Amino acid sequence: MAFITEIANEAQWKTEVLETPGTLQVVEVFQSWCGPCKAVQSIFKKLYFDLNDRLLKFYSVSSERLPFLKEYVGKCKPIFLFFKDGKQVEKIDGVKAPQLNKVVTEMSGKNPPPAAPAAAPAAAAVEAS
Repeated sequence: MAFITEIANEAQWKTEVLETPGTLQVVEVFQSWCGPCKAVQSIFKKLYFDLNDRLLKFYSVSSERLPFLKEYVGKCKPIFLFFKDGKQVEKIDGVKAPQLNKVVTEMSGKNPPPAAPAAAPAAAAVEAS
């Protein structure tokens, strides 16, 4: 699916995940013998379209493809790594739809506008005049 980019090599990992500031990158690390989790793809698709105004990208990568992911080789469940500004900020083991939804929604959120200063009460304004 077009909303998930498969990472093929270290150069692509560096460019897509580590060197993209301000964007939340969600990376599914899967096993080559089972492929990306189909159940999670539907969760990510919904999030992608529901949150389309946010700086958010989804990736998948086989644990065998990149040497620094070797700790995940042989796992029977997918691992989800969350990166922002080139740093890993969260990790979720296994398909935990509510937790995935919550983390993606919260971490991809836009910063709220600064609060406006409190207006002076009308009585105080009248007394000052």
